[in-house]
Amino acid sequence: MEQAKPSLLRTIFGMMINPAGALRGAFASRWYLSAAVSALAFLLFFVQTGLDLYKTGQKELDFVFLSAGAGVFYGLVMIPLVGAVMWVILKAAKTDKSLMQAISAFCLSYSGALIYGVLGIVFSLALGWKTSVAFGVTGVLWAIGPMMFTIRELTGGKNVLSVPLATAVSAVVLISWSLFGNL
Repeated sequence: MEQAKPSLLRTIFGMMINPAGALRGAFASRWYLSAAVSALAFLLFFVQTGLDLYKTGQKELDFVFLSAGAGVFYGLVMIPLVGAVMWVILKAAKTDKSLMQAISAFCLSYSGALIYGVLGIVFSLALGWKTSVAFGVTGVLWAIGPMMFTIRELTGGKNVLSVPLATAVSAVVLISWSLFGNL
């Protein structure tokens, strides 16, 4: 009997609660769904940034739309690229996983950021809060845990690489976001 593939919603929440289990059933064959998770997560994160800067008068409304485009680009191109670079690094650690599995897993690491992004947009629009730090950054930081599990899973259980690589990736994401907000 053929095993049913997990739904996107189940995988997103599963990645937050049980990253290792979610990765075993990750969308390696349907990588585009994983890429959609990171694209939506960063769309919402960057839109929150644009809205915050617009609300404080630091940027014009067109910056909010620029932020949306930049967020989609970041989640759809940059995060898969980071996953590919990490796969090359992990190849030296003798990973037996495919490039698509690595990209899919790295994109899915931002499942928590997607949830925080949705909540941040709701609070921003409904209550007028400035949410990019409270919700956006928190979502990216939440991704560190699943990313450590991802790296550990990709290396067959080697913990030595998971913490420094996940920390470095998260630092790069937050620094590049900060640079974007200061354009």
